[in-house]
Parts: sequence; C-alpha cells; structure tokens
Amino acid sequence: MKNRRLIITLLISCILLCCTAQAVTLRITVVDEETYDAVSGASVYVDGDYVGSTSSSGTYSYVHSEDDDLYLKIVRTGYRNWMGYVDYDATRARVEMIREDEILTFELYDAGTLQPISGAVVDVEGDDYSDSEVTGRDGSAEFSVRSGESYDVEISASGYYDLSKTVEMENSARVVQYWLFSNDLLAVQVQDSETSEPIEGAEVFVDNARAGATDADGRLQLHLERAERYSIKVTAADYQTYLENRYFETDDVLLQVDLVKSAYPVSITAFNEAKNPIEGAEVYLNGMFQGKTNEYGRLVFSDLHGGTYQIVVKAPGYGDWSETYLITGAGEDIVAQLGYDRASVTIRAKDPDNNPVAGAAVVIDGQVIGTTDGLGCLNTPLVTNKVYAVTAACEGYRNISVNAEIPLGTTEFTVPLVMEQDFDIWMLAAGVGVVAALLLAVVMIVRRRRAARNRGKSRGRDSL
Repeated sequence: MKNRRLIITLLISCILLCCTAQAVTLRITVVDEETYDAVSGASVYVDGDYVGSTSSSGTYSYVHSEDDDLYLKIVRTGYRNWMGYVDYDATRARVEMIREDEILTFELYDAGTLQPISGAVVDVEGDDYSDSEVTGRDGSAEFSVRSGESYDVEISASGYYDLSKTVEMENSARVVQYWLFSNDLLAVQVQDSETSEPIEGAEVFVDNARAGATDADGRLQLHLERAERYSIKVTAADYQTYLENRYFETDDVLLQVDLVKSAYPVSITAFNEAKNPIEGAEVYLNGMFQGKTNEYGRLVFSDLHGGTYQIVVKAPGYGDWSETYLITGAGEDIVAQLGYDRASVTIRAKDPDNNPVAGAAVVIDGQVIGTTDGLGCLNTPLVTNKVYAVTAACEGYRNISVNAEIPLGTTEFTVPLVMEQDFDIWMLAAGVGVVAALLLAVVMIVRRRRAARNRGKSRGRDSL
C-alpha cells in the first residue's frame, strides 16, 4: 500500500515538472513613442481577454504555456490602441504607444463688454508643433494637438493688449477662455474719502462732456486714447466736485477718485411737551455722542457733512427721541420734541383705621381708570411732571378727591386715599326703631308671663 502511494506521488511530481518546464514568462514593457517614458495603467489583453495592467514602471509579466503566437492588445486613455502578435516563446515585448490627438479650443471675450472677439490671432507652439488660427464670429479657434503635452500660446487682436499663456493638455479635449482688455480702456473708481465706500450715481465728465455715471460699485469704464491729457470732473450729491487735468500714460488703467463730503450748518433743538426748551439734553449722531444742548435747548453743528444720520436726543425724565434725517443742504433746523417719562403710579384706598377699601372706583382727570383690588390698590402708568385730579368713590364711603403731582424723573409713585365711612341718618333711625320694637316685644312678653303666674297663684288660694 505504501509503495502504491509513493508511485502516485512520483508520477504527479513528474507531471508538474514537465508543465513547469513548458511555462513561459512574457515581460511586456509599454513606453511613450516620443518621450520613451513608461506608460503606467495601460490595460493588457491577450487573445481578446483582459489579463491585467502595467505597473508604475510601465511593465507587466504574463506567464503562459501556449504553443501558438499570442495576439497582444494594449489600451491606454490618451493613446492610440496598440495591437500585434508576439511569438509564443518570446520572453520580452516592447510596445511604443502613439499619443492620440485632442482638440484644444480657445474662446476670447472682451473684458469690458463681455462680447466675443472675432479676428484675433492665436499662435500655438509646442515640441515639433506650430500652428496659427484666427477666431471666428463666436470668438473661438480650434487646434488639433497631442494630449499630455505643454503648449505656449500668444494672442493678439487689434485694439487689445497682447496675451501670453501656457496650456497643459490632458488626455481629453479642452476648452480655455480668456479675457482681452482693450488698450484704450480706463476704469474710474469713485469712493468716499473717509469710509472708502463706493459712490453710486456719480457723474463723470471728460473735457466737459458727460461720459456716464458710476454703477453700484462706484465704477465707470471709459475708452480714452493714451499719451493724451484730459480734463476729468466728477460730481455727486452732497459731495464736493472733483476736478483734475491729467496726462494718461500707456500703462494707466485705473483712475481712483476720492470725493469729500460737503459740509452744512445744522442745529438740533430739544423741546418738551410744554414747548419749553430742554437744557443739557444729550445729542447722538449714528450712535456717537456729539454734545449737550444749551440753555435754549439747542446744539449747533457748523460743518456737518451731508448724508443720512440717525439722530437720538436723550434727557433725564424724558423718553428718548429718535429720527433718521437726510442732510442735503444748509440752514437745517431739526426740532426734537421729547415726551415726559411715565411713572408706575399706585392709587391706594384705605379707611381711617388703615384697612384697605376694595372695589373703589378711581377717576383721574375725569377718566375712569378702574377699581381697587382686595388690597385697596390700583396701578396705572402716568406721565411725570404733571398734576392729576384723582377721585375715588365706593358704596358706604364718602367720595374723596385729591390733586397728585408726579415729579419729573419719578419711576414709581403712590397716591394714598383715606376714605371715611358714610352713615345714613334714615338708616340709623330705622335701626334704632328696630331695636326699640324688639325691646318693646321683650317687655310685653315678660309682662304676660308675670300676669300668667299671678292668675295661677289666685286659683290656688281660691281652691283652698
């Protein structure tokens, strides 16, 4: 039995040795036809079947035991497919792949008008490559170039600055877009000299002729020949006029204009509800403290710049006054009328024994405010710096009226009302009458009982 197993093992070993002796390893090397650089990631097909891909060194090893020639196919994006036969006993195969042509498209646009530029000359230079095209009506030009290579591009067009670029082609078609700047284009940027904020709607004049108005970004594009002198004027509402005679060099592309705001005399006067001036009122412009009003309730600005301001006036004992004003001219007198602060006023009704009077109706200056609660209190807000006529009425109590003055600046105030009980004389007489009747009834009952006792005693004596 052991001999039989040994014989089988020897036979299997012989078969494996024979097969190993017939196996062939084919080393495939894939390179670029022009640069001879290794091409990695190339797909390898043998007799139509995918077997693997090349490594980073551009190689792939294929082990086989075929006795017929191999049909080899190499596929790589950006290259033309390579196909050919390799001898069955070959151990090396070198494949040189040819790059596939791709379309490189240029699209040119005017940087100012955003319109396509036709008639521009585009020159493309590369290794063993040179070509030139003119853009059509759509501003485009196409070139057939090799993928994976670098190209130098020169673009020129009448009335525009020349443009130089370098384009790297990948393994697919590519579209590149460029702006061309007019060589007579001049941009005007108008802004506030203090805040640097753009000024929209500023009027620009060139040699006394209106050239246009700035946009929301404070910009306006002009077309001026260079190496010339021009008179530039810029105007805007509430700003001082900008005027300059300037010579523009060929390299000048931007004119920055800083406008200074115009200054106007402005006064702010604070009054109270009684039309009396408020001295010492604080004035704020856009959140910044500017000063206090004088004895006439006035604060004067001799040179306030034109523009929009948030004006706030504050004074002790008064509510804040706030308004937004557009300062556009001289001699403005702004009037701020401040209302008095309101105090939380408590009307407290009680009797002479200091007990609360609930349900008392409260009238202030002829207007019913409400009734007192279980604690004899009623709370209401009232304007300060004023005298009020306060009246309270409640059944069983005499009406009471007082004058209460709420001092300026007071936040809480209490008006005490002492209400005396009201005794009705008829009700008192009726009460006395009821008591007298009760006493009379008691006397009559007592007398009847005594008379009954006396009669009982008399019958007793008679029976004896």
